[in-house]
Amino acid sequence: MKTKINTALIAPILLFAFAGCNNKPPTPKSVENISTPPPVTQTDKKYANVFSMLDGKWEGVFSIYEDSLGQHKGNAQPEITENLEFAGLALRPIQEIEVRQEYVSESPYFQRVIIHDTYTDENGKIRTVESRGVNKVQDGHLWCIVKKPDETVIHYGKLDGPGTIIWQRDERNPVKIEYFRETVEDDYYKIIGWGYYEGDDPNLTPRLWFVGDYSKVDEFNAAIP
Repeated sequence: MKTKINTALIAPILLFAFAGCNNKPPTPKSVENISTPPPVTQTDKKYANVFSMLDGKWEGVFSIYEDSLGQHKGNAQPEITENLEFAGLALRPIQEIEVRQEYVSESPYFQRVIIHDTYTDENGKIRTVESRGVNKVQDGHLWCIVKKPDETVIHYGKLDGPGTIIWQRDERNPVKIEYFRETVEDDYYKIIGWGYYEGDDPNLTPRLWFVGDYSKVDEFNAAIP
């Protein structure tokens, strides 16, 4: 059985190196289209079935942490690599989101997803947000598009070994820079990442860190039409 991440401590499994966003591919004009799969090109074919590992129904918790020391000089926009030492960060938990999601591949290059995020505020009030999106191969690159009620989020991706995709976005006005390392192994799906947002300095260490810890389930209330 695979050992899962202790979200209270964030176990030492990472190496930091500058990641940056210089490898951002050109964004196709139709990238936000989640209704119609794009035409498959020859450069897409190397990614056939790249998303199939996610097919199925998943439940878990997405945890958000803040560096209690704030932003400081150090590893800005770090790359996250498995199996090596994690620099000591003074992280404090600020939010946990209960997540349910279902992925369904329509082709080797186009996969739909429906997501339910459940938030509980300090008064115990519960709010659930539904989002829909796709993972797709378009113009020889990996794209993840999620349409939330208030925002469309676009990440570009790259492979990082079997079962692992690195997803990133780089927007500067306002600042929205994100990096997620997502790995699927059998019935376990983990996410480790960081983010910079409006008011943050991308030349300093990240202020916010993320850990997702999901398990595959047999039943799920949502269904993708």
